[in-house]
Amino acid sequence: MAAYAPLIIKTIGVAVSVFGQVQQGKTANVVAQRNALIQSRNATIAQQNAEFNAKLQEREARRRRSSQVAGLSASGIDVYEGTNLIALAEQEFVDDMNVQLTRRGGAIEASNLQQQAAITSAQGTASQRAGYMGAGSSLLTGVGSTGVQYQKLKKQGVFE
Repeated sequence: MAAYAPLIIKTIGVAVSVFGQVQQGKTANVVAQRNALIQSRNATIAQQNAEFNAKLQEREARRRRSSQVAGLSASGIDVYEGTNLIALAEQEFVDDMNVQLTRRGGAIEASNLQQQAAITSAQGTASQRAGYMGAGSSLLTGVGSTGVQYQKLKKQGVFE
């Protein structure tokens, strides 16, 4: 039985190595997929935050322009003629551009987070595959090495 000990120990070592590599790959994939999900959720939140901020900007811009119109009208100035009309139109244009920039910034941030989520997910899948490949390599190497050791012991007449 003592002659079998090195083969048994080697076989157990190979099995533990194979199992460890498979588990490491699976764990890396689980963590990566979870991180990708979080990044996707963050992308949605970024988009929602941008939309919320854009609506706040729109509301504040309307309130400010209405206040300007009311102030000018109260002092007897015709707001909807000449340079006053041009100034109001210009202010409305600038306000609209600011709102669009806020929305665009949110869309860009969301897109970047979605791309990062896809990369993270792919890295997890690759890690799992690498774990399987490493396990397969360890298994083949271990089986080959154990076979060579077995043949040496057999030639020495240990198993007779």
